Amino acid sequence: MSLGSRHLILQNHGLVCETQLLKKSICYQVTTDRDDESEDCLYLNVFTPAVKEPLPDADLPVMVFIYGGGFIGGSAESVYYGPDHFMDYGVVLVTFNYRVGPFGFFSTGDDAIPGNAGLKDQNMALQWLYQNIERFGGDPQAVTIFGESAGAASVGYQILSPPSAGLFRAAIAESGSPLSAWAYQRDQINITYRTAAYINPDIVNANSTELLEYLQGLPAKDIDDASYKLASTESADYQQLQQGFFYAPVIEHEHARAFITEKQLELIRRGDFNRVPLLIGFNSEESYFLTENQENLDYLAKAFDEKGIRLVPLGMHVTDESTKKYIVKNIEEFYVPDSNFTANPLSLVKYFSDQSFIRSIIKHAGLQSQYTDVYFYQFSYSGVIGGNVNEPVEGFSGIVRHGEELNYLFRRDYGGLNNTDLSKFPEQDQIVFKRFITMFTNFAKTLNPTPEPVDLLENIVWPKVNISDFAYLDIGSSSEVKLHPREPNYHEWEAIYYRFGVPPYDTY
Repeated sequence: MSLGSRHLILQNHGLVCETQLLKKSICYQVTTDRDDESEDCLYLNVFTPAVKEPLPDADLPVMVFIYGGGFIGGSAESVYYGPDHFMDYGVVLVTFNYRVGPFGFFSTGDDAIPGNAGLKDQNMALQWLYQNIERFGGDPQAVTIFGESAGAASVGYQILSPPSAGLFRAAIAESGSPLSAWAYQRDQINITYRTAAYINPDIVNANSTELLEYLQGLPAKDIDDASYKLASTESADYQQLQQGFFYAPVIEHEHARAFITEKQLELIRRGDFNRVPLLIGFNSEESYFLTENQENLDYLAKAFDEKGIRLVPLGMHVTDESTKKYIVKNIEEFYVPDSNFTANPLSLVKYFSDQSFIRSIIKHAGLQSQYTDVYFYQFSYSGVIGGNVNEPVEGFSGIVRHGEELNYLFRRDYGGLNNTDLSKFPEQDQIVFKRFITMFTNFAKTLNPTPEPVDLLENIVWPKVNISDFAYLDIGSSSEVKLHPREPNYHEWEAIYYRFGVPPYDTY
């Protein structure tokens, strides 16, 4: 892992002591092209609350953020993940790059290209931090990893990976899990060869060693361009979101440097993972972003009505066509009992929220709660800081889409949003922001998001998840402890899996 030279900046306004890298670049992105994309992209940033030199003894909790982006994009740039607000809460914040797309997730299923290079980048960053973070005031024994979307799934994979044992003591997963349908690729060997075939059609006849040598001899830009062609022409975005991104984690064959070699759900089910406390949750309507393009939503609704079999998750492992028809009937009877998706496209939004995000997150929390402390949340506050103030919609208990909660943690300055100065926003937005980041940093400090009753947190005691009596915290204008998230939707899906699914499962 190339870390480059480091320099220390003590900013005179007392906000942050920032250790970052002189050279800045991002890893190759599948769907976008930028001048600063490079193979030389494995850099990290360390942000420490401003202090007098020398830095204090290694006693500050450390929060390590893993970005999302569907395993095909993303970077640790501070325009998206600025540290400023965290610096008021007595923690060291670390952000870092990891490889995405083909560079991070190509696999030939053998020793040539085992797969999961992007997850191994994350592991390498954690190893470096374990060895060096005390030089920046951080406690290597008090590291919490957290991430959103693909970053949350990555957090889950780090929990499942033996090589990551001992590198962190707690984890936070926002809107993702290794059980999420999009976070696992069953067909990566074929995808790897198909990507290379966009450069040289004859490469499909090569063995894995020959393929590796061929790829290593190519300019990185050629591979990047080929991945864009594959991802943009061979499948609609919704299909990847629903059934697995083209470039995503895999289950590796047994070998010395394997990251994970057994199916995710089974590992969690039997408790065979790094047993650390987990804070995990989702936004109230993750897939509401589909409404941003009504024409596309209408197209999807028609496509799912015309070919209902698209509704059946691959993770159910159902091959019998008649059984698939029964599953489709059950799904349609629940989401559109009196019509179809064309007549009610918002029902398809609910389906995608459940299928792509919420069901797997609840399942993960319930399974892990049998072995570690688990705290579960639903973020349902739609405010100006979130970027989308949605009017109430009949049939929806709340409308907070995928990624909005990040604006209540990080300093962000892009797309017309700048939340550096919270005082510019409505008072209720400011309160929710302070509550949310306080809960996260409390968890990093004490392994409990509400270690004691305080007025800011409305004197709430956030209960741990119990599989038989699933309590969670609904975080809105005010916070409220509730039971059984996303009901009756989750119960209906559990019944469908129980009746028709074929275990053992990988995703859920």
